[in-house]
Amino acid sequence: MRSVLDIPLPLDAQVHRDLAARFPTVESFLTSRAAPYFRPGQEETQEAVDALTRYVQQSIAPRVQSGRELLEQFQRTRLLPTGCRSIDEILLRGGVREEHHVELVGECGSGKTQLCMQMAAFTALRKERVVYVDTAGSFSWGSFAAMYEALPKQSASLAEARAHLDLYRVFTLRDLLQLLHALSQALAEGDGQTSGRPSLLLVDSLSFLVSPVMGPGGADDGHALMICLGRALKALAQRHTLAVITTNHIVGGSEEAKAALGESWKVQANMRIMLSCMGPALRKATMAANTLGPCGAAAFYELSEGGPLAVDAPG
Repeated sequence: MRSVLDIPLPLDAQVHRDLAARFPTVESFLTSRAAPYFRPGQEETQEAVDALTRYVQQSIAPRVQSGRELLEQFQRTRLLPTGCRSIDEILLRGGVREEHHVELVGECGSGKTQLCMQMAAFTALRKERVVYVDTAGSFSWGSFAAMYEALPKQSASLAEARAHLDLYRVFTLRDLLQLLHALSQALAEGDGQTSGRPSLLLVDSLSFLVSPVMGPGGADDGHALMICLGRALKALAQRHTLAVITTNHIVGGSEEAKAALGESWKVQANMRIMLSCMGPALRKATMAANTLGPCGAAAFYELSEGGPLAVDAPG
């Protein structure tokens, strides 16, 4: 992330240097509690932290888009199928749209990872590059192979499909931010070259990395970092024409179950799909939030070794 010393802040030069000595980067500011930095009677420390906080807030605020811009974006982007017919047809109207961020939310065993791996396999089937970020050790090459071999009309061998998938195992939020920054830089340097450019980015699971920094004592800093991460994902999708899929877990009891990371995270994604267990293999996917249309539609699927399979609504 950017060096604090390089940021144009309305501060006295010495105060600016002191701030940069305590927080070398924006990331270190967001992931550290600012309270120990304050000294009694030194109002300039509060002024410095407030100035840096305003800079971060302005940087992560989404750019205002006109209706014409949104329409043009809608018309020029493709739909990337997930490989699960019921979800594609009923919820996504064809697939995940490029330049959009779709969040899958569900309890353990609801099929979040299986849907991610199946979409990765389905995208690799078209010989398109996929960036897959595994944060919890859930990705399995064996499961990927089983899902790929179950796909119809394979136009590439399994070895070729694996070559189209870039797998990264990331276990800290700092590493994820660095990876996204490196990916954005690499794509920017390769502008104009379509060969080898990814069309899909999957992060499974995002909440596994974010939840720890949202704990007691770091809630404010963690919240700012979470919003910054959401903005980074959206910017990456829009600048480089990527479809972005992230996963999130459920918190609370059965009657009060809700997505982790809070309500402010909900607006970071263009769509939120809630996954729930209906039986040993039967699962339900419900459109919970959607910037392109109504919510409430539901699709059903069953988990299998060959990936999530579309089924009709029960009853």
